[in-house]
Amino acid sequence: MKPLPFQKEVIRKIEAFNGRALCSCEMGLGKTPISLWCLQRNPDWLPAVVVCTASVKYVWEAEALKFLGWRSVVLEGQTPSKVGYFKAAPKLIILNFDILQFWVKWLKRLKPQMIVIDESQALGNPFTKRTKSVRELCRETPRVLALSGTPLLNRPIELFPTLNIIQPKVFPARRVFGDDYCGPEWTPWELKYNGATNTKKLHQLLTSSCMIRKRKADVLKELPGKMRQVVPVLIRDRAEYNKANDNFLDWLRQDNPAAAERAARAVSLSKINYLLQLTAKLKLKAVVEWINEFLQNTDEKIVVFAKHKKMIRALERRIECDSLVIDGSVAPRKRKAIVDQYQKDDQYRVLIGNIHAAGVGLTLTAANTVCFTEMAWRPGDHIQAEDRCHRIGANKTVWCYYLVAKNTLEERLCRILQKKQEVLSAVLDGGKTEEDLDVFSLLCSELRNG
Repeated sequence: MKPLPFQKEVIRKIEAFNGRALCSCEMGLGKTPISLWCLQRNPDWLPAVVVCTASVKYVWEAEALKFLGWRSVVLEGQTPSKVGYFKAAPKLIILNFDILQFWVKWLKRLKPQMIVIDESQALGNPFTKRTKSVRELCRETPRVLALSGTPLLNRPIELFPTLNIIQPKVFPARRVFGDDYCGPEWTPWELKYNGATNTKKLHQLLTSSCMIRKRKADVLKELPGKMRQVVPVLIRDRAEYNKANDNFLDWLRQDNPAAAERAARAVSLSKINYLLQLTAKLKLKAVVEWINEFLQNTDEKIVVFAKHKKMIRALERRIECDSLVIDGSVAPRKRKAIVDQYQKDDQYRVLIGNIHAAGVGLTLTAANTVCFTEMAWRPGDHIQAEDRCHRIGANKTVWCYYLVAKNTLEERLCRILQKKQEVLSAVLDGGKTEEDLDVFSLLCSELRNG
């Protein structure tokens, strides 16, 4: 995959800033691949360290493999002593903000040439351990690339920690920045910077010194109708999943004896169904975190698709935003009223739908983001669901995210469905293929082969 013209322009600007930049492209415009292409084009910017939220750590790992063929090192836990040191530093090391403080000294010994700070708005408070750890890691690093579609969540003063880390000579002191751009106000106890002043001057300074900003509206003509991304997420109890996977019937007898008796007669089918449902339960926390992060970092609407009622109800309870639901329990005559409310009422930013019940016959163009929390058996079902937002005449790109549990049967199902979609495209658009289209048989084969 090659960068689009606007992505090439962003890469050139990052290079013009010598890798010390704030890439403020809106969500979905490819900040991750842009960063990776920069590293590929500039080998002297390696090794690089990516600091990000826990929810996207494995997205970075997957994207580095997908776009560059690089295998990354993903750090876990709080004990660097267990990892040791590398004879040759890996090209890319990835870790999350929450554990960075334990790894700073270890990382600095590797002498990274670039630090990538993903979701840099997380550094808005200069006094947190997170911000202090990032500052310490970046102190002697030649290049710092901050990424954020929403670098300013509330007030201009929140930008200062990131700007000071990227360009300390241009933004040397919080007091000076606050006095110039943040509406200083004395109170009986302290000087507060809750306002915004000289915004035009600040914008000019940002764009001339470090900031690169692209909006979806600016590059619409360059984007395809759909952008798809598989987002790897972690399950919360690997031991439980492994127990069910490795010794399915024994696990099922403990969990549901009656189901175990039925399963003995059709082990493969039961195992697949139970593993997928167990995966949905175990990845729920990570899925909810991803959706809530999306809602916090954008003002956009989103359509969330699931397969099972338990997943739909759990999402409805845990998503931190008013939501509407369309599943099999909603009578067809009532669905139009729900759709109209979602389309017109800004209070409801989330529609949670069953892939089959809400995946056909509805128009949900108020959203241009679709999220799949479970997988259907047929790729056509996903395409139909995506197209609730991607309608003829909508004149916009739809971003489709598939939240897939890492190292599970669901990940294998996703690969099979992707391959199957290629087969269907060959049939519909011309081409020849002899691929097997039976998803169940292919999954059974995956199980047998471990």
